[in-house]
Order: sequence, then structure tokens, then C-alpha cells
Amino acid sequence: MIKKRILSVILLFILISICSGQNEEVPEDKNILIFFSLQPSTPANRVILDGIRTKLTAEFGDHYNLHMEYLEMDRFPQGSFPTERIDLYNEKYRDVKIDLLICVGVNLVGTLKAHAENYLLNLPAVSLDYDVSEFGFPWDISLNDKTTTIAMKFEIDKTISTILELFPETNSIYFISGISALDQLLLTASKQEAKKLDSRIKSTFITGVSMDDVLKMVKHLPDKSIIIIPRFTNDNKQVNYYNTESVRLISTVANAPVFTYMDLGVGDGAVGGYVVSLSKAGLTTGDAAVKILKGDDPASIKYTEEDYYEYLFDWRELNRWNIAGSDRIPEGSTIMYEEVRFFGKYKWIISGGILFIVLQTLLIISLVRMNDKQKMMAVQIRETENKYRELIREERILQIAQLTVSLSHELNQPLTAILSTAQAGIRFIDSNNYTPDLLKEILQNIVEDDKRTASILSSVRGMMKLEKREKELVNLNSLVNEVVTIFRSEAKVHNVEMNIHLPEEQINIFADGTQIQQVILNFILNAMQSIEYSKTNNRIINITESLNKEYVTLAVRDFGEGISEEVKDKLFKPFVTSKKEGLGIGLSISQSIIHDHDGKIWAENKQDGGAEFSFSLKIHKA
Repeated sequence: MIKKRILSVILLFILISICSGQNEEVPEDKNILIFFSLQPSTPANRVILDGIRTKLTAEFGDHYNLHMEYLEMDRFPQGSFPTERIDLYNEKYRDVKIDLLICVGVNLVGTLKAHAENYLLNLPAVSLDYDVSEFGFPWDISLNDKTTTIAMKFEIDKTISTILELFPETNSIYFISGISALDQLLLTASKQEAKKLDSRIKSTFITGVSMDDVLKMVKHLPDKSIIIIPRFTNDNKQVNYYNTESVRLISTVANAPVFTYMDLGVGDGAVGGYVVSLSKAGLTTGDAAVKILKGDDPASIKYTEEDYYEYLFDWRELNRWNIAGSDRIPEGSTIMYEEVRFFGKYKWIISGGILFIVLQTLLIISLVRMNDKQKMMAVQIRETENKYRELIREERILQIAQLTVSLSHELNQPLTAILSTAQAGIRFIDSNNYTPDLLKEILQNIVEDDKRTASILSSVRGMMKLEKREKELVNLNSLVNEVVTIFRSEAKVHNVEMNIHLPEEQINIFADGTQIQQVILNFILNAMQSIEYSKTNNRIINITESLNKEYVTLAVRDFGEGISEEVKDKLFKPFVTSKKEGLGIGLSISQSIIHDHDGKIWAENKQDGGAEFSFSLKIHKA
């Protein structure tokens, strides 16, 4: 007896927990279009994209969509980007509501301005690009007056001075560059900065050679030399390299420390220094995107050098060149891959861990006991879940029971038609007054009536099943028509007119079709009973579907007595009913079903009499 009471309390608690959730407003997803100037596999793109996603996810969760396009501008000579490439994007996004445009890459904005349509050019935008105007290579990095620009300047003088502070005895600097446009641009900027160096330091510029030749040269550089790789993505044999790959190849064989201007080489053989941090640049771009999407004026959002530069070092390379732990390393620097002397550095943590293990040992016995209790509780929960599923099935059967007369009538029609058609066929055969075409038509009529009978039985059998099926893509219009087919004869018996207003196009939803039919049938039964109780002359039930952007709303309207005030505020709670028959859980179960499908359900009285019960679900257009 006590067990039954406990199970009843648990069941009631679960039902109330499931059914009492508040309807939360689903935020509209943000659509962000990102144009990258380089190909998808470029390491810089991946690092920047990770930073953008980190900021967007932290603010919006899953409620944003990223559309990414890669122009691969490095495949085409400067100024010869194919117009048809941009035309594809113009067409692709013309009918898509884009909330923000992000431009990432060298001189990308100029290419878009030359070829993109106005609807793209007038979007709020974030532009991440290099500012090399001081080196004589200006290009446009602002798309419009609604653009937040993150113009990354190369602080080459500060980068080189940091290198010389680490290696003060340096007397030779070898600048090694590829031959791509950006490779040469950074090499030219390096040459301008090299002129400012102390006269005792010799600068040598290596470019226009193959990677094999470079590797031979760096094996035997003079003592007290350093190597700076501004950028190396193409050699004179037109072999393509990622800059990280070039750094790794050169640093592996070089007899001098290797440095770069960006953080991508740090971890692949570069020592580090004061570098452009593409990781920070990605986070900064994501921060700007979040601010704009939340309503900030893009033109008012400003960033400084600190937002994309940092002191970054690879401990392994510092150790290789005997400067690990040196006081020449700037304070506050980020050190990667630092070797940890575990017991020396973490002795207090280890001591605490040992104490924790001792205490944990004392708790093991109690945990074992708790585990046994958890198993017992798991069994009780499974039993409660099974009872809840049985309760749902009972509600379905109760609904079907109320449709027995209608079901009998619906089945009687096709069965009578089959009998009549078959008898007519026998008479034609007996009279020898028949043709093959006539017999074929008779048999075809029998087949059609048989299919109709099977369809009715299949619909009812599916609604009476106990198990919860996997969700799938289903046609909401078909679900409505199947329920109305079963119910229409019952409506005729009660002199109720059923009007259906469905869109002509197919409305697909991702759902358990049987459960959605149970909700629709519950709405219709409630409407029928409301009409019967009110004795109204307006005996009409209207079933309508309306579309709103990504959602479809199904409403069942009657002109009966409406929703009484005493149950209006607790209509969807379990065991609440104003009917003499029923369990009072039909609407509660309906709410659970719709919430499980990430939808909304509600009911309201109408000014001209009666009530309207509605639910909305997301449309799947695929």
C-alpha cells in the first residue's frame, strides 16, 4: 500500500514537472555571412573562424547561422578577379536575410566593392584586414559607413627590437621571403624598417629562390645570425606553402633562431616575440560581430593594437637557443609548451591530492551504499515512466472509444461498396453481357475501396499504439486530413459542420506523426463537446493552418461555451477538466507532446463566442 502511494506521488510530480513549463519565446536566429579572401584550408582562416565562433556561441548559443564563402583571391593576379565568381554570391544570397557581413582577408573589401550588388554592400559589416598604408600599399578596408574596421598594422620595428633584445649580440639578419604579392609586400616593408637598424647589423634579403635553395643556405649561416620570415607562401618554382610549413622546414635545418611577424609560426619552429596574434584577431572580430548584432553602431566600435598583438614565445625554441627563463623575455609574455617540473612546481597540490585520496577512501563505503540506493531509485523511475506511457495510451484509447460510431460508419461505406461492386460483377458475368474493360473497372473499384478501408484502419491502429516512435519528416496537411476522415461521420451524427482551410502547398514538419494526430484529435473532441454542452445553433468547427516565416500554426475553432474562468489559468495542468467524463489529462499530454517537438501550444476565448486551441511547429523545407 505504501509503495503504491509513493509511486502515485512520483507519477504526479513527473507529470506536473513535464506539463508546467512556461512557454519561452524562441529567439530568432542571426544570419552572418563571412567572406574569406583565401582558400578554406588556410591556417589563418581556421584560427580566425574559431575566434569568431567562440564569441558568437558565448552570446547567442546555437541561435546563429554562419554562411562562409572563400574567394581564393591568391589564385588570380591582382585586379583580375573573375566577376562571375561574385555574381554567384550575389544570386545565392539575394533572398537570404543577412544580419551581418564579415570580410576577412587582404584587399577583400576592394574586390567586393567592384563586383558585389548593393544589397551586400549596404549591410552592417566587420572588416578584418592589414593596414599597410604606411609602407606605401594603401587599399580600402571599409565597406560602408556601417563598418567596424579592424586594421591590423605590422609593428615591424617593435618586432625586430624585441628580437634584438633577446639576442643583443646579433650582427646579421636574414630576411627570407616567398614571391607571392603579400610575401613581397611584407618583404618591402621589412626593407624599409631594416634601413633604421644599427649600422653594425647587416641585413640580407633572400627571395626569388626555391625552398630547396633556402634550406641549403640556412644550414651554414655565420655565428650571431638570426632569421626573419616575413611570409613565405610561394617559391620561384611556383610551389605553394603555408607560412607555418615554411617556418617548420627552415627552422628544422637552420643553425640560427627563426622569427615571424605572426603567431602562426610560433609552435612550428619560430621563437616568438611581439607578433600579430590571429587568435586574438579572431576573438576581436567575433566581439565586434556580437556588439553590432546587439544594436551597437558599427562606426563607433574601435580597437587598438593591444587587441591583435601580443608577446608570445615557444618555450622549446627558447630552450634550444639557451634563453629559456631569461630576464630579457618581456614581462607578461605568453609562453607556450613550457616544460613543467611536476613535483617541484606542484608539491602543495600533490600533498593536497594525497589528503583528498585519504578522505575519498573513507567515503567509498558510503558511496557504495548510495549506489545501491540509486539502483533501486532507477528501477522505481523506470516503473513510473512505464505507468506514464500507459496513461498516455489510455487517453488515446478513450479518444478512439468516443469515435466508435464514426469509425463503424466510415468502414461500412467502403465495405458496402466492395460488396455491391462484387455482386454487380457476378451479375454481369452470369448475363454474359460484359467486356474485359468493364471487368477491369469493377475490379479497380474494389481495389480502391479496399485501400480506403485499409487506410482508415491503419490510421486508427497507429493512434492506439503505446510506443513512442522516432521523429521523421511528415506532411501536416495529411495528418489533419487523416484525423478528419475518422471524425467526419461522428460530426455528421451530431450535426456539426467541419470546415478545413489548409494551404495548397505541402507543409512538412519533423515530428512523431501519431503524437501530433493525438493532439489534433484532442482539440476536435474538445470543440465537439463544447458545442454539445452549449446547445448553440452555430455548430461549426473550423480547422485552419497559417504560416509565419519558419513556423506553421494549426488552430481548431468552435462556437461553443468557451473556456470557463475557473479553469482558464490552469487549463494545461494535469487532472484539470470541466467535463463529466475523461481523465483531465488530454490537454496536459498535448502540451507535453508539443513541447517535446520544440513548439508552442495555447488556447483562448474568442470575442464572438467559443474558443480556439492552437499549436505552432517549425516548418522543414528540405
